[in-house]
Amino acid sequence: MAVERVGGFPRPHQFTVEEYLAFEERSEFKHEFIDGVIYDWGDPDPKAPVHPDFAPGGPMPHLFTVEEYLAFEADSEFKHEFIDGIIYDMTGGTFYHSRIKVNITVELEIQLRNSGYAVCNSDMCVKVGESRYVYPDVSVVRGQPQLEDNDSTLLNPVLAVEVTSPASLDYGRVERRAFYSAIASLRAYLVVDQHRAHVELFTRREDGWLWQTFDSMEDIARLQDLGCDLALAAIYRAISFP
Repeated sequence: MAVERVGGFPRPHQFTVEEYLAFEERSEFKHEFIDGVIYDWGDPDPKAPVHPDFAPGGPMPHLFTVEEYLAFEADSEFKHEFIDGIIYDMTGGTFYHSRIKVNITVELEIQLRNSGYAVCNSDMCVKVGESRYVYPDVSVVRGQPQLEDNDSTLLNPVLAVEVTSPASLDYGRVERRAFYSAIASLRAYLVVDQHRAHVELFTRREDGWLWQTFDSMEDIARLQDLGCDLALAAIYRAISFP
């Protein structure tokens, strides 16, 4: 069965020689390395999942296990996301992207202080499936955090926030929402456009998800389950759109 690449994702990570050699040293199996791609050695197993970049007659690009991803991530100075065996680079942010993240983080921290909630920045990895790990721009957890992987992975966020870029807009709104929806603890998911005043709020209800959009600086996105509000004027504070 072929593994499908997530739409809107960047290309998989291109490994350096040093990363390949470190991976090979940890692995009990042999792998080949060609131009940044790690390949399984030998003939492909017909019963194993098929990498989306596999070309019949050629070697099979390696699909990583969760354990291999976590070991790679622990050694790397950069952050990577992991979806169904494929390690992806995280794209760099713009000035607006960074400022909006800070605005949201500060606003949530002020409103949720001493309320039993903890606000985390984009350094906090969130597990959204058995073989899926992502880094939301902002996440919030209520009460005791449930953590794995030496406390580097959060399992029970109640809020996830993504500030989109043009390349990630569709992915952030569709695929990523499906990922977060799989987390039983999640109560709300916020998608924030960095190039215009536009915010989408998805709130979990008993009969599904309530979708709301906000396009005016006078609008307020109410996070009812968290007991706080995010005004667009606060989200886009000091941001001047063309």
